[in-house]
Amino acid sequence: MAFRYQHNDSYDDKDGLSSSTFTFNNSSYRMNNKTNSFVAELNSHISPVLYNEARVSASFIRDNRDVPYQGPTVQISSVPGGDGTSMNTVNIGTEYSSAANYLNQDIWTVEDNLSWYLGNHNITFGTHNEFYKMKNLFIQAANGSWYYNSLDAFLADTPYKFTYKYTDPTLTGGDTQWAPSMKFGVLGFYAQDRWDITPLLNMTYGVRFDINDTFNNPTTNADFNTFAAEHNLGVEVGEMPSAKLLVSPRIGFNWYTDNSHRTLLRGGVGIFSGRAPYVWLSNAFGNNGVEAKGTTINTKNNTAPTLSQYAKNPMGAAETSSAGLSPDIVTVSKKFKFPQVLRANLALEQMLPGDIKMTLEGLYSKNMNNVFFENLAYTDKGDKVYAVPGVEASAVTSYSKIEKSLPYYSIINLRNTNKGYSYNLSVKAEKTFNFGLYLMASYIFGHSYSVNDGTSSVAYSNWKYNYSRNTNDQNEMSWSKFDIPHQVRVQVAYESPKYWNGWMSTEVALNYNGFSGGRYSLTMNEKSDFNNDGYRGNSLLYIPTKDELEKMQFTDTKKLTAAQSKQMFEEWIEGDDYAKNHRGEYAKRNSNLTPWENEIDLHVAQNVYNVKGIGKLQFTFDVYNFANMLNKHWGAHYGNAYNLSPLTLEKMSNGAGVYSFNTNSKPVANDTSSRWHAQVGLRLVF
Repeated sequence: MAFRYQHNDSYDDKDGLSSSTFTFNNSSYRMNNKTNSFVAELNSHISPVLYNEARVSASFIRDNRDVPYQGPTVQISSVPGGDGTSMNTVNIGTEYSSAANYLNQDIWTVEDNLSWYLGNHNITFGTHNEFYKMKNLFIQAANGSWYYNSLDAFLADTPYKFTYKYTDPTLTGGDTQWAPSMKFGVLGFYAQDRWDITPLLNMTYGVRFDINDTFNNPTTNADFNTFAAEHNLGVEVGEMPSAKLLVSPRIGFNWYTDNSHRTLLRGGVGIFSGRAPYVWLSNAFGNNGVEAKGTTINTKNNTAPTLSQYAKNPMGAAETSSAGLSPDIVTVSKKFKFPQVLRANLALEQMLPGDIKMTLEGLYSKNMNNVFFENLAYTDKGDKVYAVPGVEASAVTSYSKIEKSLPYYSIINLRNTNKGYSYNLSVKAEKTFNFGLYLMASYIFGHSYSVNDGTSSVAYSNWKYNYSRNTNDQNEMSWSKFDIPHQVRVQVAYESPKYWNGWMSTEVALNYNGFSGGRYSLTMNEKSDFNNDGYRGNSLLYIPTKDELEKMQFTDTKKLTAAQSKQMFEEWIEGDDYAKNHRGEYAKRNSNLTPWENEIDLHVAQNVYNVKGIGKLQFTFDVYNFANMLNKHWGAHYGNAYNLSPLTLEKMSNGAGVYSFNTNSKPVANDTSSRWHAQVGLRLVF
């Protein structure tokens, strides 16, 4: 019998800075976490051939955000940088997602595994069950959020967009920041057999059954459900998907080719279920249009409600909308299944002369049930819009609202997709010396493709930041944001023998990680919504041929004439490795890579032992991005450069874009994350 308790009380300050975003201190926030975890475990030898492991655990997790003050949120785009060329986004006021944000989770887990040793078979029957009770307050723009196209527009107080979200006090007992409660569960049952066919060959095979279910539903929105039925949307608010059975068979093997055990061939294939994405499902509770209300006023001529008039009265600003309140709605398809992947791997481990261990491995994964986010508030009626007038290759769908006076700002629906796959090939060599030295070097090549990476916990963000030609097209597959084509790792580690009469030992490790940068998309900086899908900035860039460039319409700006913009765009195309080889096409999502990145981390540990052999005291010192500590020009890190917009869409004219060149046309290293960081630690090990 064993019992464990773990407590965590931590916080992390977030500033939201990036190479093209400046956030004032009052727009930062602190992420607080308190966790209490309890585990009880009972291991029983029932008989010489039966062994049982039973485990019950409970975790109580409390996450919340603190902000410096509660006030309006302001975002200003296209602000000139200090270098005179870059254009940046500036955030002022309370951080958009932090004014009303906490998540309370109570998670109970019950697990039991019965092992039956039957000759050369080790058979396991088990169950793993998780039960979640969650209360999630997440209201963006809770104090009102104002958006400006430029610094001049901010100074003139002419916002192009205003957003305000709240909960209806008449339905929540007077609370405008009400948090819904959700209950989820997953029941898992499995059987597995490890069969030692010979002393050199074993096989493991089994099957797992998972049932995911939602134990309560969002409040029914009868008005929306009638609206959805009238427009044949096939979705409704108030009912979550029914429980569905996921079956995951799998098989694997390990084979030593001879008794020397110097050559091992291993592999396997199977279906695997990932962790349930409850945070995405929770969006349906917090965006139901009943308790959760709000509106977004998006204008084409910078006439949204002004900050100066409504800074302290966002509800008054919301009520100026002629269309009335227009909340965001999130639905989940009734056919929705939790994520599953088909995965296969094959590896060769070989001991080379000099006791060097070499590993060659290939891994392939194929999505079976992944998540795709679509906006049902907009539909394709066959209209087109052109990046280049009259050039069909530059034509994309021009969306229309499903109803002219649409009572909802967005209708984000979660559904499944089986699109997407990944593969990688790796080689690794490692050697352990008998005097405490360990050396390792590896290289990994691979690619990952998807139609939506689901990088946000917010359904609407997963839709709007999925850069594409056609925002609702679930067949538009491209490189994943997590795609890393090349990666090199090297580790040198040394642990000294005990010295000072067995009281001391020292560990030193140097780790190198080099990889081919991060993926980012080429997009347009949209001052006008290019394809009328309801969001500016998610349209991929069309890369014109030289002849097509002459047909494109450019306009004068304060910094550049139309002719200068055209010339600089041509020079940018020819200077970009991807763009110059894909002229006459739309760029694919995540088409580009930031420069190669080099990370070197240093770890030093001093161990102090108890002479009676009971435990040790360990002092640690770590330097992350150690190379930058040695030279300020080394260790550049580009962070999450999601997109780059070399072209600004100033306006639409006769179904085609009118542009200017954006001098923010190269990825820039993140100043904060490129700096070295040091950490000291103390640990008592029993």
